[in-house]
Amino acid sequence: MIQLTNLTKKYADKMAVNNVSFQVHPGVVTGFLGPNGAGKTTTIRMILNLVSPTAGRVTVDGKSYPALDAPLKKIGAMVDANAIDSRLTPKQHLAILTTAAGIDHGKVEDILAVVGLKEVANKKIGEFSFGMRQRVGIAAALIGDPETVMMDEPFNGLDVEGIHWLRTLLRDLAKQGKAVLISSHLLSEVQEIADRIIVLARGELIADMSMEEMQARSLSSYVQVQSNDTSKLREILITSGAQVDMVEPEVLRVRKMNARRIGDIAFANELRIYELATHQPSLEQLFTELVEGKTEYKGTNLRPDREELN
Repeated sequence: MIQLTNLTKKYADKMAVNNVSFQVHPGVVTGFLGPNGAGKTTTIRMILNLVSPTAGRVTVDGKSYPALDAPLKKIGAMVDANAIDSRLTPKQHLAILTTAAGIDHGKVEDILAVVGLKEVANKKIGEFSFGMRQRVGIAAALIGDPETVMMDEPFNGLDVEGIHWLRTLLRDLAKQGKAVLISSHLLSEVQEIADRIIVLARGELIADMSMEEMQARSLSSYVQVQSNDTSKLREILITSGAQVDMVEPEVLRVRKMNARRIGDIAFANELRIYELATHQPSLEQLFTELVEGKTEYKGTNLRPDREELN
């Protein structure tokens, strides 16, 4: 397990990461989100000992990264696929990693097959598209059969088939008991696979919870209910702790109570239910709620000059 404790990084007068603490758990896919400039990549680089923290610490199973006996078997990471030497072939790149880490060279062929690069294993990486370079980076992250897999923007450059493949791969890794940490701006893809969400904004931790918890806390989540006596049901639900709005004469919008609990209450009070539909916001909506007013960089809409329109 990876443990971050009060992790802080300051560059001159800019606080990139401020007192961040969280855990990356085995068997869980964790989405690591934040607006541009939130400190996600800096945090990942501190976990990998590529950047030294100003304060705080990172431990991997209780040890610092430099103290690990076999780092590639503990953490496999893809941070920047473009940083791979373009003069090498995928096979050469992975062979260098296995030699340096004392990993069986026989795994190179196996991993190239997993990432779909076996047919181009001897082609120079400089001739690859960005999506193919991403696959090389993913292969490098997996070569040590690590306990934790971390990837920064792994979906970038992948086509539809590649995205579907990567989704399945990441889920399978978590099912094998590995900890998976994914940083991505493609929130729809993160929503498909993440069990837990961690959100940074302006270098600070603003959320660390399961998808279910995040949805339950959101005001965008609600249950729409129709009953034979909506007025009576509304009073009972409010008394039971729900937040209830009557959006139409016979339609209630209920927050802070799930559909099962609403159904049980209606049944106990001999009320008939005609509709009981749960409306869950997308991860994009949840993310927007969380970071509202906390983005580092914010653009404006293009608006034609009114005089030019006349």
